[in-house]
Amino acid sequence: MSAVSIGWSQGASEREARVEVIRAAWHGAYSHIFSRAEIDGIFDGSLEGEGSWVAARVAPAGTLAARERGRVVGLASLGLLRGNDAELAAFYVRPDRQGRGVGLALWARVLEELALRGCRRMEVWTLARADARRFYEARGCALFGEGSFVVAGHREPAVAYELAIPERPLATGSQSMPDL
Repeated sequence: MSAVSIGWSQGASEREARVEVIRAAWHGAYSHIFSRAEIDGIFDGSLEGEGSWVAARVAPAGTLAARERGRVVGLASLGLLRGNDAELAAFYVRPDRQGRGVGLALWARVLEELALRGCRRMEVWTLARADARRFYEARGCALFGEGSFVVAGHREPAVAYELAIPERPLATGSQSMPDL
């Protein structure tokens, strides 16, 4: 495994790199759920996707990027909910970089950043048929709700996990805030 660095995404300048990571991850993770046309439609803007849980998001809290040799290979977008709760709004690693510690490094930094903000609980939503469920369950997340994600009339069941955010000092030494 090459060294992975985690830091705040560089806003608009890394937008294409972030979209490329998410598109690759969707093709790798959801090809048994959504058609290629549905996935590509989301990313080329011809189709819209909507999660039933999105309305609960109060504000964005930034996007962390995992980089190897300067290339974005993973990302975690954070959102704030009511009552000191947070949401892991997006969590993706390029398929060719999965299983190499990128997701674990991102996960650790997510928890550190949310603890820094005083968040006590994190929600993460995923498709009910997604393999990502095993990752969240292995990190101690507990199932707590159900919803759906719709792409052009194709409704897929979704599930919600929650995790208490441990209180601990920031291990990365970075207390920088993202450019939103």
